[in-house]
Amino acid sequence: MYRGYTCLWRKIWSNAVLVEPGKPFSRLEAWLYITNVLATGIEDKDAGLKRGEFVASIRQLAECFNWSRGAVLRFFETILQNSMIMRVGHSAGQEAGHFSVCNYATYNPSRNAERDTQRDTFKESINKTKDRPGFAEASPGAPALFKASAGAGVSPKILVDIFQQNNQSLPEVKALTSERLKKCRSRINQAERDGCLEQYLTDFTEAVKKAQQTPFLRGEGARGWRAGFDWFIANQVNIYKVLEGKYDGPAAGSNKGGANDNACFNGGRTGRSEPIYVPRQ
Repeated sequence: MYRGYTCLWRKIWSNAVLVEPGKPFSRLEAWLYITNVLATGIEDKDAGLKRGEFVASIRQLAECFNWSRGAVLRFFETILQNSMIMRVGHSAGQEAGHFSVCNYATYNPSRNAERDTQRDTFKESINKTKDRPGFAEASPGAPALFKASAGAGVSPKILVDIFQQNNQSLPEVKALTSERLKKCRSRINQAERDGCLEQYLTDFTEAVKKAQQTPFLRGEGARGWRAGFDWFIANQVNIYKVLEGKYDGPAAGSNKGGANDNACFNGGRTGRSEPIYVPRQ
């Protein structure tokens, strides 16, 4: 019963039934994440990564696995000692966070490489914004095992770029503050952990476009509220509320929720900047 293989779908990491936000990964889950998400089945010449290689930082893995940084470090030392992964290169600028999964072809045979290259073409636009190589962003004082690999997998600034490129009627982004940058990074990191970064960026783009076609979101409601950039990045779900049509329909009239209005505020909020829109029957 322990012989043979089964394929593990990458999108399983974003399955709403299986994902348990905030719950620490088991060692098995951490290993599957490394072999299934971090180490890809294609070569990335721009990043200098071959099949089965990945770049990682202790901070991001701790956040992803819901572990302490010490636990991440001990886990990596263990799988290094057991020849499950190996460091790639020996230069000070590369060895710290660049790894290769040993016997990677066992987990992902080369016959799957062609299929892996047929991913969403949106990846091309992602690559243009990457701070290479790959997944690393070493934190100050991090152990040498993870140091010296510069840049995150995808720059969080990509969300600002998408918004500015597609925005014509929503509030403009005047500055990328540290708070906004932090939220953008959270959105990108979460999508990366879920294994659906490319889809998230596509959905983010479509949500910005659709919001401008939605009366309530473009400021035609009773209070004149408009969906700004901060609202889009406030959490991981606002863009899906737009795409799923939560705010569709005519906006409230000028009497702020009177009997003839089409919609009103219900008096509550789900977030600091998110009004709850209730269509009238």
